[in-house]
Amino acid sequence: MAKVGAALASLGLQYSCIYTSPLVRAVQTAEILASTQPGFHGPLEVQSALSSEAGSTAQALEPLEHASDDDLLVMVTHMPKVGVLAGHLCQLAAFPSFRTSAACLLRVEGGKGHFQWMLDPQTLELKRP
Repeated sequence: MAKVGAALASLGLQYSCIYTSPLVRAVQTAEILASTQPGFHGPLEVQSALSSEAGSTAQALEPLEHASDDDLLVMVTHMPKVGVLAGHLCQLAAFPSFRTSAACLLRVEGGKGHFQWMLDPQTLELKRP
């Protein structure tokens, strides 16, 4: 995950906030991402709705309602929830599967998500639609 975080930092991304599932591995992943982001001072918040076992799609996406257009929010969650959330935002019946430690950038405008890229955790290459 440290390599993925470094690859994301090399893209010049500046996280506004990191939201994570309460499961230990997810929190650890969020902490690694935070540590690889120069200048990130938080917040890093646990959101129970991001766990696989709890919360609806609407509850998991609730932080987006409070974000400004310039915010870059990171959500650390699990399969299949991450695929459901991305598919819902992009209004797709199915979204490409996420590999463990993969990162995906979605741009949200007017309530609709637009898939920008997915970072492959093994090759650290961006895969664009």
